[in-house]
Amino acid sequence: MRKSNALFIIVVFIALLVSCAENPGTTTMKLILSTSSDGVSRTLLPSDSTLLDVTKYTISGTGPNGKTFTVNTDNSSVEIEGLTIGEWTVTAKGLNREGTELVSGTSTFRLTATAAPQTVVLNTLIGTGTFSYVLDWSLCDVLSPSIDVFLTGPDMDADEVPLVATLNTNTKTATISESLASGSYKVRVILKDGGQQVAGLVEAVRISNGTSTSGSHTFHFSELGPSVLTYFTDATGTPIKGTLSAEGNPETFLDGVQYTYVFAFNEPENVSTEGLSIDWYYDGNKLQETTPVDRTGSSVSIVPGNGVHRVDAVVYNKLRGSTGSAAYSFTVVPNGQVGEMALLNEHAGNAISAISQSTFITPLPDDLFLVVTPSSAKMYVCTVASRSLQVLKTYDASNFPYLGSIKHVFSDPEMEYVILTDNYGGTENFSALRFNQNSKTLEQIPGMRFEGLVPAYGLPFTNFTAAAFNPSKGYIYLSDAGMYGFDYILKVSGGTLVDAGTVQKKSSTYYNVSDMDVSENGRYEASASASSAKFVSALTTDLGSLISMYESEAAPSALNRLRFVNNQTVVAGNATGLYSYKVVSDAPYTKYKSIGISMTDIAADGSNYFYVADNSKRIVSFEVSGYEIAQLGSTQLESSIVRICLSGKYLAVLTSQNEIALFEVIE
Repeated sequence: MRKSNALFIIVVFIALLVSCAENPGTTTMKLILSTSSDGVSRTLLPSDSTLLDVTKYTISGTGPNGKTFTVNTDNSSVEIEGLTIGEWTVTAKGLNREGTELVSGTSTFRLTATAAPQTVVLNTLIGTGTFSYVLDWSLCDVLSPSIDVFLTGPDMDADEVPLVATLNTNTKTATISESLASGSYKVRVILKDGGQQVAGLVEAVRISNGTSTSGSHTFHFSELGPSVLTYFTDATGTPIKGTLSAEGNPETFLDGVQYTYVFAFNEPENVSTEGLSIDWYYDGNKLQETTPVDRTGSSVSIVPGNGVHRVDAVVYNKLRGSTGSAAYSFTVVPNGQVGEMALLNEHAGNAISAISQSTFITPLPDDLFLVVTPSSAKMYVCTVASRSLQVLKTYDASNFPYLGSIKHVFSDPEMEYVILTDNYGGTENFSALRFNQNSKTLEQIPGMRFEGLVPAYGLPFTNFTAAAFNPSKGYIYLSDAGMYGFDYILKVSGGTLVDAGTVQKKSSTYYNVSDMDVSENGRYEASASASSAKFVSALTTDLGSLISMYESEAAPSALNRLRFVNNQTVVAGNATGLYSYKVVSDAPYTKYKSIGISMTDIAADGSNYFYVADNSKRIVSFEVSGYEIAQLGSTQLESSIVRICLSGKYLAVLTSQNEIALFEVIE
């Protein structure tokens, strides 16, 4: 592509040739015209860049006693004879090959009998042109797109102004169309997903009178871009070539590591840097300005986060308005070993309203989350996109009247059922919903809304506190911590969920269940009570009942949370400690190891990795091999952790600041 200078210079040399004998009081004006052209550029230009070249000129003047002249020329020099000595105002205009005026300049000077060269600078661009730009995010996982576009120019010191982008969600594109005064501009674009910025860029744009300038950009969420060449113009009009690269040319960019990006001149010994500046942008956001620029170029250092990013260097001359840009795109991957958690976003819940300490976050199949906010009577089916939670479906009291009275939410990443408990209407109730994986919607299961009791049993509900899902055998256990000590058994039958009976807990010590879990293979169930330093283990039957109930070996204090971290090991703990237990068939579980860590909440994948939220605002990752447990790493958040939820490869974390942080498992 070609880029013409924002300004053209015509040097006018005036030789005063006086012949008093032939025509006293007159002289001949000799004009020598010169202009320069830039060569190839990354700047967005009119489709026919030759229309930026001045190929002919119109020169006019007004002198003493109303004398005038007009000269048209496509030559580099012209002589104008018989001009009266005195004060003249000369205007020159540069035109392209189609006769469109591009640039003009005016100068006033006095012709005398003594020859003295004069200069007219063509420093005013003429007219307007059109600018159009197409942005394409079809290759990206953007669920709720929006685009902010800003324009600066033709003066690079001017404030940027917003432009309107028209979005087409069917084609996943946005179009910008504007009429702009001739000159050099920079356009800045921010791509958002649900209000969260996910990408950005900056481009240089050249507008010329009567022409159309267009461009396009396709966003990628997985790329490693080589350096891109840029051409721009220095203060003398000489084309300059430079490169933008990552220092050391890393093959992999890791989260949390600082990288330096360098703009360098290809032939620094031939560069005139007078008046040049470089603006640095990271994902479309300005980082710093380098001015003045010397022959060593410029650099910027960044510690990028996970995902695809872009660095832009915009090089321009404030005096002339010449602008060019270079870009470098790169993909950052989590920095750590397999099984560790990589922080994606500490503020990932912006698409969800009314997050509070009473908010529930539970897993759904396909790496989705269910978020319920009782304070606003809302329920959201969420996916992870652009390192944030994005809402697929929202429900309110018009769909489920009891949402404002929700007490607990239970679900599982492998089973398509959700259990909601509430005190709507002044009684303890529960509902079973089905999650449709095709439509990503929730629907009430006929006959599976129970208010106060299950009529067939006649036992009043007291306080549902925990549930455990057994995908292998198709059962769900829902525990009522009341005076009767029953777990209600629900089973998958005929493509739906039905009531399948009850099972009574081992003893009144364990009526107040605080947590439950089932092993990955479905053979074992365990439940903990906040009032006991032991937990109860049981074998599950194909009919859903629990047999061979045994108390585990005691911990130093009450255990309120537990998880099967594989089929051999249970991890249980509280705010003062974490303990691992060997799984034993038809016998008590024995304590194997104490882990010196406090525990606020725990999540496990059932296949040798688990994650603990401790009292120090940390998420700590662990790996299990048989009975052996090893800590992998940890990440500290800005605020305390209320609860955590693992769904597939993502971990959602509710914090005390009413935020949802989002992690990804390193695979």
